[in-house]
Amino acid sequence: MRELCLEEAVSVLREEGSLIYPTETFYGIGCKISSDKAISSIFQIKKRLLALPLPTIVCDLEQVFACTQLSSSLIKDVQDLAVQFWPGPLTFVLPARKSVSPLLTGGTGDIALRLSSHPVAAALAKGAGEPIVSSSANISGKAPASDFQELDKDLLNHVSGFINLPPKPLGGLASTLVELKGDKIVKVLREGAISSNQIRECGFAVL
Repeated sequence: MRELCLEEAVSVLREEGSLIYPTETFYGIGCKISSDKAISSIFQIKKRLLALPLPTIVCDLEQVFACTQLSSSLIKDVQDLAVQFWPGPLTFVLPARKSVSPLLTGGTGDIALRLSSHPVAAALAKGAGEPIVSSSANISGKAPASDFQELDKDLLNHVSGFINLPPKPLGGLASTLVELKGDKIVKVLREGAISSNQIRECGFAVL
């Protein structure tokens, strides 16, 4: 295992490697989303079922729109919620462009994206020039890690490197996962650091 500075970590991503890095909730494990080889390695390292989609981190809305196919209603809803909660632990589930790997979407045709408030995570997506995978850095079924000492050594030994800076956990909660239906309607798939009531306060109906 190799500790990386930010510049080295960006190079690893560009070269289709995988790495562990801090986010605003827990440590994440990731790679760039355009590499099927790297995405496959994430599934293998985590022992994760291929049918389970992998969430991603973006550096701005431009990266969101570059990999999604959205109606005008969905675009407006994304923009409205992003103004309120980004950067932060709110993950949008949106229709992916056909160019997005089915490995990433789990064959659902949807992609999950968020803009992390952790400067390292956002900088990695910016440096990679595309969204990056942001699955929690743990073996599937085990607890995510918010302390470097909690990271599974088997994970550390199988990634290209890691950034040893602390996450900024928000009460130990993962990001809230929402599916946008358009016309200010949201379905909460997983409640997390942002509550349904907070979303309702922005004028959205929550299913």
